[in-house]
Amino acid sequence: MTTEWLLSSHNTQESSGVAAPMSITALVNSVNSQLLWFLEQLGGDISDFEPPLEAITIVQGQGYGNMTFYARNMNRVLPTDPESVGVPKEVFPEMAKAPFKRMVRLPFRFYRTYKWKVRYDEQELPATQEQLQALYQRLRADELGLDELWPLFEPDFLERCIIIDLARIMSAVMVMVLDNILRAQAPQLLNLFTGMETSTSLIGQRIWELREQAEACGAEVTQLLRAGEVSLDAYRALPAAAPFVAAVEGFLVEYGHRGFGRELDFEAERLLDRPDLVLLAVAGQLDNGQPPAERARASRAQGDEALRKTNMLLRPLWRRALDWGQRLIARRERFKSTLALSQAMFGLATRRLAREFYPHQSDDILFFYTYPEFLEFVYSRGEKRVAMEILQLRRDELQLHKHQPPPPELIWYNPETHHWRPVFEGEEIAEDTALRTRFEGIPASAGSGPVTGLALVTNDPLEAGRRLLELQGTVILVTRLTDPAWSSLFARLTAVVTELGGVISHAAIVARENGLPAVVGAADVTRWVRNGQRVRVDGATGVVEILE
Repeated sequence: MTTEWLLSSHNTQESSGVAAPMSITALVNSVNSQLLWFLEQLGGDISDFEPPLEAITIVQGQGYGNMTFYARNMNRVLPTDPESVGVPKEVFPEMAKAPFKRMVRLPFRFYRTYKWKVRYDEQELPATQEQLQALYQRLRADELGLDELWPLFEPDFLERCIIIDLARIMSAVMVMVLDNILRAQAPQLLNLFTGMETSTSLIGQRIWELREQAEACGAEVTQLLRAGEVSLDAYRALPAAAPFVAAVEGFLVEYGHRGFGRELDFEAERLLDRPDLVLLAVAGQLDNGQPPAERARASRAQGDEALRKTNMLLRPLWRRALDWGQRLIARRERFKSTLALSQAMFGLATRRLAREFYPHQSDDILFFYTYPEFLEFVYSRGEKRVAMEILQLRRDELQLHKHQPPPPELIWYNPETHHWRPVFEGEEIAEDTALRTRFEGIPASAGSGPVTGLALVTNDPLEAGRRLLELQGTVILVTRLTDPAWSSLFARLTAVVTELGGVISHAAIVARENGLPAVVGAADVTRWVRNGQRVRVDGATGVVEILE
């Protein structure tokens, strides 16, 4: 009898959602191979792993993390906290124990692997970033010929980009381990567990600087922003707005590759495609008198006070662990940003190949190849192709997956039949909203303490940006999940609540860096909270309450 796997979409949906075959198969191949490589570096001989288990698998066009892999394999090397990945302990599979000899050697191997990652970050990543940025800008301008496209998919260059993802995965696991330790031993210090200035949180700081530039350009520019004008051409028509337009264009060059949606999907929209979100974010900052850095300092001050109250003998240890964690988070976000740049570049290159070899089809046609099929297409210089009827079938299937109700966040999955069933099958959901006024999630950021404000409930960052122009006072974002497209809006918020995500999700990290209370993994919160309701958020306990 086949053992079912416990699968969770809690963390995977942040970077990749229901995606075309090329994106989702590339994600699965990458995570499964690289996480195993990383665990082998930490654990040495991993022949005791259960071989059929995969770290991530595909269900209805999206990636699901395999909690059975975490429990039966990963836990043999690194301790796993079910709650950190949004899974109730009572349903988490029985966890295998790590051999004593492996645990004794783990600190040395952990340090050795960490040093490799640091060397890569400092010595190799900058050159790769520079090359990817140049290629991305040339592809945006349609300046690369066919003879320049082929080398992008050769093994040597692909390997350089794959290493970026490997470094990201390693950093994410290390951050999760340290977060688990802090939550168990010193939860009062979590406000200090932030990357300070990361490539993601700096988006908010740059938006603040754009706001200052807009104000320096005069009332004509700020009036356009307040009116909700989101066409950059409207600002280009104003001579007084020239410095502001130049600053926005510079922002888009630096951050335009970040995803508008799931940024690790090749086909994802990018901020460079949607400058309207940037302009809305700037407009939302016009009446905000507190820079993001100032609010973050206030939050860290509480953490510093908590650190001073810790045991005198343990204080240096915690200080060093926090310092190390802050660097880890900053590196993880830098790797993630560079990986997003790589995915954006490959996405444009794939569309360019599609226009060359499928001139009568839409330029997303190659995204309906699986990743191995696409590599065969490239290495044969377009000779090995997938039949059009198969590609059309996959396109229809993707549309079906996008419009049908998604599977629940937690499911039991049969790897032989590919059938799934809900973990909490048959549970009755109360229809009386009065019964659902309190929600519990993962405490992701305490901020400066519990806050109360008006709920802004939306899953669309553009809608959020428009409505923030209309709302006054304290605003609490309630959404399914956030990604880098939301980063520019955090400085206008008072707190953040998400249904999905774990301790190292985008909402958790950016909320800490902005000094905001945040609760993630609050199941069904967008179902029950209504726009305009007064909501109380306690980021230290993970409790969200509807007050009216």
